[in-house]
Amino acid sequence: MSKEKQEPEQPLNPQNLDPESALPPDADVEERFNDFWKKNGPGIFGGIAIGALLVIGIQVYQYLGEKKEEQIGEAFAEAASMEEKLSFASAHSGHQLGALARLQVADKRYSEEAFAEAVDLYDSAAETFEDPTLRTRAQLGHGMSLLRSGSVEAGRAVLESVALNSSALDQTRGEAAYHKAISHWEAGEVEKVEEATDIILELETPFWEFRANSLRERLELESLEVAGDTAD
Repeated sequence: MSKEKQEPEQPLNPQNLDPESALPPDADVEERFNDFWKKNGPGIFGGIAIGALLVIGIQVYQYLGEKKEEQIGEAFAEAASMEEKLSFASAHSGHQLGALARLQVADKRYSEEAFAEAVDLYDSAAETFEDPTLRTRAQLGHGMSLLRSGSVEAGRAVLESVALNSSALDQTRGEAAYHKAISHWEAGEVEKVEEATDIILELETPFWEFRANSLRERLELESLEVAGDTAD
């Protein structure tokens, strides 16, 4: 029985080690690993360092962002007068607190019957607010200011959009619908009054529901008075 010639066994290269190494073929695993690390270690450490810098960079960015928000909040709290609030809003026009400052000034201008100025402030605040509750609150003021400044149709349109907006609070929707109803009542548009009060009666807002029913009762009395005068 003849024996086949056997090739001498070659050492296996450890996984992921460089097969082009200048080490002799019979170098052991430790020697090959050390050779691999000598060639590739700096690159590996460089990759780890870059990753660490990215993590640190993100943390620093978040920290600075938090500090900036804290500073903006402090500046908002320090703005006491209407002029200071307007200055703050101008400096932070796209910020939510900037919009809130505009809303506060708009409410003040509305109470002073400076409706034309209130229109712009409410509109700007509404465009900036991300929260639907605050946005529709500003839109309510915008619609009311338009009505009071003489832009009746534009004001009614804004109020109707708020009254029908399901993302708004029922309280806000009810108030918008009620003021729209009053506008139509003053114009003698009875059907429009009923349409607006119908919206209120579908909401969960007892205060505006009471006022809507009171307005309807008043319309009924006026209708009876007119009918009585006609009969006479």
